[in-house]
Formats: sequence, structure tokens, C-alpha cells
Amino acid sequence: MTTALHKYSKHLSIKNLILEICKCFDQIPDNRPNNCSNGIPFSNFAKSAFAMMHQKYDSMLSFDTDQAEPVLQHNLETLYHVKDGRVPSDTHMREILDPIDPVEFRKPFKKLFSLIQRNKLLKNFEFKCGNLKDCYLMAVDGTGLFYSGECRCNECCVKNEGKSNESYYHNLMGGCIVHPG
Repeated sequence: MTTALHKYSKHLSIKNLILEICKCFDQIPDNRPNNCSNGIPFSNFAKSAFAMMHQKYDSMLSFDTDQAEPVLQHNLETLYHVKDGRVPSDTHMREILDPIDPVEFRKPFKKLFSLIQRNKLLKNFEFKCGNLKDCYLMAVDGTGLFYSGECRCNECCVKNEGKSNESYYHNLMGGCIVHPG
């Protein structure tokens, strides 16, 4: 498997894959009034959020605290293509990213999936059962992303609606293609 991946190393290196993601973020239309041309570049919001998730920060606040660290600053500029070292605060990131249509964030996933398909790297993951062929196995699981008794948005699910212990939450269902063996 290592030798098979070796010939794709230029296209499928982590640096190139992150670059492809960042190019997709550059295409998201700026939804701010007057595009805030003198402020933080719009794509820096999505790139910073991606860097935070990719680096597995446990909270936006801890990412916000660490962003002044020289190593993180270097990585944000060189690996995640955050322009001018301008990283938004956790609150500013929420304010700008929350109104963006989630469809915009599917584009990087589709781009990477297409790249992997074109390079035939999913061939080893095909599953054949009876008349089914060229299918993939996908493991799925759900998890909670947010839970509060006070804060809510228009998209929140509501538990115990109308009762004194009413609470608000978001859930996520994630999937991963798995090898049939």
C-alpha cells in the first residue's frame, strides 16, 4: 500500500490537500456588508476554523489563546494559507461563519473525494456482495455537538419543550468509508 501511495505523493500530500481545501474557502462569497476590505480577509475565517479543527483544539477559546504562539502563527500562514497573519477571535469567527450556507463547506469535501476517486485510491475499499458491486461500506455514528439550557439558535433541536427543564442541542451524524476486511 505504501508503494502505491508513493506515486501519488505530490497530489495527495497533506500540504497539497490542505491547499485544495483553502482554495475552496477562497471561493466562498463574502457575506459581510461592504466586504470589510480593511479588516480580516474573509477566507481567513474559514481557514482559521479549519486549522483549529485540524489541529484538534478542544475549544475555540484555547485556539484563540494559542494563536499568538510563533509555531501556530507560522503554520497558519504557511500550511493553512491564512493571509497576513490575521486570525479572527473566537467570537468574531462565530459571527462571520454562522450565517454561511453549510453547502459552501461541502465543496472542500467533494473536491478531496473527487481527487481520491480520480486517483483510484478507493478501489481497495470496494465491497462486493451478491449482485452488488462497486459499493463501499460506511460506518456511521452520531454525537452531540452542543447542549445548553439557555443558549439557542433557530436550528437547535429542543428537548422537553415548554417545560421548566427545556434544553437546546445540536446533533451530528458522521460517516467513514471502511475497508471490507
